[in-house]
Amino acid sequence: MEFIYYLLKVSICLALFFGTYVLFLKKLSFFKGNRAYLVATLLLSFTIPSLKFERSPEIIAPRFFGDYDTVEHISGKSLSPIVISDATGSLSLSDLFFYTYLLVMLIFLSVSFFKIYKLIRYADAEFTRIDGLKVIYKKSGFVNCSFFNYVFIDRDSLTKNEMQILLAHERVHAKQLHTLDKLVLLLCKSLLWFNPVIYWYEKDLEEVHEFEADQITATEFSADTYANLLIGLASKKPSNPILHSFSRQPLKTRIVRLFTKTSSPRLRWSYLTIIPLLVCLSWIFAFKAPDISLKQVAGNSNFVLVLDAGHGGTDKGAEGGGILEKDLALLILQKVNSIANERNVKVVTTRNIDQYLSLKDRVKSKGDLLVSFHLGQDIDPKINGIQLLVGNAGADSVKRKRLDQISYQLYKNLSQLKGIAVDNTPKEVESLYILNKSSAPAIILELGYLSNKNDRDYLTNPVKQEELANTIVSSIIEYNTILNREK
Repeated sequence: MEFIYYLLKVSICLALFFGTYVLFLKKLSFFKGNRAYLVATLLLSFTIPSLKFERSPEIIAPRFFGDYDTVEHISGKSLSPIVISDATGSLSLSDLFFYTYLLVMLIFLSVSFFKIYKLIRYADAEFTRIDGLKVIYKKSGFVNCSFFNYVFIDRDSLTKNEMQILLAHERVHAKQLHTLDKLVLLLCKSLLWFNPVIYWYEKDLEEVHEFEADQITATEFSADTYANLLIGLASKKPSNPILHSFSRQPLKTRIVRLFTKTSSPRLRWSYLTIIPLLVCLSWIFAFKAPDISLKQVAGNSNFVLVLDAGHGGTDKGAEGGGILEKDLALLILQKVNSIANERNVKVVTTRNIDQYLSLKDRVKSKGDLLVSFHLGQDIDPKINGIQLLVGNAGADSVKRKRLDQISYQLYKNLSQLKGIAVDNTPKEVESLYILNKSSAPAIILELGYLSNKNDRDYLTNPVKQEELANTIVSSIIEYNTILNREK
């Protein structure tokens, strides 16, 4: 579903950019500028929702540790290994939407690749080179059109002068690489097949291509002669939309454009309308305000998640490869907090800055689940992987069931991550204050070992951090869904 949400954001950007084009730019005769706007905003629509501007605490620059003290090992009882069930249920509505989308997208791509394949086959035919163009003469199918520098012409239907005009027109398409725009649009259309705006983009971009070619070609030949040729070839339309056809676009608009006075150079300032739109879209979709409060609550769910970053302040925790546990645990917490807020989960954090907190302060916040982030260290650098630690629920069967459920959801999803191991045997620890004194079910996530290079590289990779944070949030949401079903 994350990908579907991303495409919806892309669609919103696309609609706003296109609306701006129609209102302020479409009637201008700066066809190169209009083309640049349409292509650039198409790419920006896909780029902006994928960006994230946020401030995170800096990890201390790596420095060499010749040796370090071994951190005290946590002893506890290993619980039963978690076994992922292979239950096969019916598809959810969101899964059905996604697979339907995927199927239609694959159909669009297959049809597009087939059309490109057909063109490549025609391009292997014998051609005549004329002023940088590869001219292929043919009488049927798509004629009087071009694909990159390949031009397909029915010479029997054209006079010598008409052929010169047509070649001059197609030469503009080839030099300006208009076909490349079409291929990019073809891919975007396959991804956004459900969005009508992408089809308007396609129509207007092709229209701008023809206007640009008409404008340049008409300076070499009489505008009247050029317009007559457009009308004469109006019935010759190609079946392949990847091609640039000499007479495919609505002729009335093109002929009117030929005899319309060019726009005043002062109107080029109209393109600056994109700046406030870019700022607004980037602010809405890309900028993430940093957390500045010690306890931040966001979202509209009744479920409250308490997040804790281990150690802090003078208590630096484990060390390895120049990385401090207190810094990395805080960084992961902030990423989890940000994603949880995006997905409407209320979050309370014990600390958002590098500060020391007593154990009593860490369990003071009220919530439905407490997750504490830590990292390990061992004298044996081969020890690695994520470990789940839970407290002793004693005679509280409800709390025990909750701990089993969150352990299962976390292991099920974390074990799908590539690049880091996950222990499938949670450890029950009686001696840890935060696990036993928390009013809510509490779990400690040992996210890996700083003394292990593979774990350290994984946990300091920004891309992997995002994957890890997303997985943790998804596990918690699944856990909350199970709680709601049982009510």
